[in-house]
Amino acid sequence: MLPLTSLSLAALLLPLQSGPAAQGSGSGALSNTAGTAGHLSRRGFASAAALLFAAPQGANARPEGVNKPELLPREQVNVIDLENFLTSGQRARIDTQLASLEKATGVKLRLLCQAYPNTPGLAIKDYWRLDDKSIVMVVDKGAKGASNILNFNVGEGLKLQLPNLFWSRLQSTFGTTFFVRDNGEDVAITRAIDTIDYCLRNDFCTDVPDMFKNPSKAMYGEADAATQELFGAASKGVLDGLSAGAASIFGN
Repeated sequence: MLPLTSLSLAALLLPLQSGPAAQGSGSGALSNTAGTAGHLSRRGFASAAALLFAAPQGANARPEGVNKPELLPREQVNVIDLENFLTSGQRARIDTQLASLEKATGVKLRLLCQAYPNTPGLAIKDYWRLDDKSIVMVVDKGAKGASNILNFNVGEGLKLQLPNLFWSRLQSTFGTTFFVRDNGEDVAITRAIDTIDYCLRNDFCTDVPDMFKNPSKAMYGEADAATQELFGAASKGVLDGLSAGAASIFGN
């Protein structure tokens, strides 16, 4: 049995919708889930996971779950990137970072990059031995490009440490079409991972810290446009390399 909370499945795991249809399944659904979060039964997990690994669709569409264990790596890894959003070096660095995080905090943070229906889906439950201190970050652009590529399934045991508000803000900071267009999927993924890592090691967050949200401002303050233009690329490179030095920055 997998006691994962359905924290963000209704409002966060499916692409953000706009218009009246979204009002019935967006923030209201998130609020309702926050008030009734609990351990999921086996049937409840199946329903939640069906949404997690479902095709991005409209609010009234019925998603279909997927279970394809043949897409799982033969070796045990913390990062599954079926879409090659990351380079091999980035995957290796994040894999090491997540292992270090689990050793330091006991939290399993796992990364799955997919494009429905090209996903192992429900098979990750046993592969990663997920429990109530597990987080699965699912990156999926959708068939025609979703409005947000970042999705999260968060264990019941972490809902106080990282509440719903944090996940909503993390998604809206790095997962939007505009951020991905300007920075790339790899930057969106690495900054989201680094943010979660930092917040778990520091026990609590309700928002994305400025050092991740606005690195140039964090490094240079309210610099003028010329200074930002001059140092923008350098500051981006520094932050993007944060994963590589996460163990020394955050400690083991």
